[in-house]
Amino acid sequence: MESQLAFLAVCLASAASPGPGGIAVVSNSINHNLRRTLPVIFGIATGLMLASLLANTWLLAVIHSSEMAFQVMTWLCSGYIAYLGCKALYYAKSEMSVAAKGYSFKNGVLISLLNPKTLVFFGALFPMFITDEANFIRDAMVLTLELVGITLIIHVLVSSAIDKVSHILQNHLVAINRITGVMFIALGISGFVV
Repeated sequence: MESQLAFLAVCLASAASPGPGGIAVVSNSINHNLRRTLPVIFGIATGLMLASLLANTWLLAVIHSSEMAFQVMTWLCSGYIAYLGCKALYYAKSEMSVAAKGYSFKNGVLISLLNPKTLVFFGALFPMFITDEANFIRDAMVLTLELVGITLIIHVLVSSAIDKVSHILQNHLVAINRITGVMFIALGISGFVV
């Protein structure tokens, strides 16, 4: 039971901490509303499920067998996150929001799936909380569903809260899109550096 509570605490901290998914939800929520942000949120959840499937199967084996394969995967994923930042900066020059140009269900999936930290989260953290190797698949599914559920709840709550104050933030869309772009680029660069 302590192990389960520890895992839930880690999931809560992970979902609430800033990352590419959280930044996309915040940006989309400011530029639009909760209803138009839900596809991004569901995309992020779908991406988490796919990342879990990949990390707990063949990808984990590849990563553990080849340091170079892991490094290349990290660079590619980090490049995508940095690309999203450049896209945000490009659209920040006008009042047009980057969220209107690209944060969709598909982007939510890609943000989760191509975030190197997501794959590392599943590959490194899950084994610590799987107590019975005979039931690895069942335990991995339960842990994935818990993480996805917590992430969905946190993102909906954040989007809903932002929805309430977005009328104030609307006057600062260019600055918000620039900040979003810089944050995505910083996250992308961190994948190349770390």
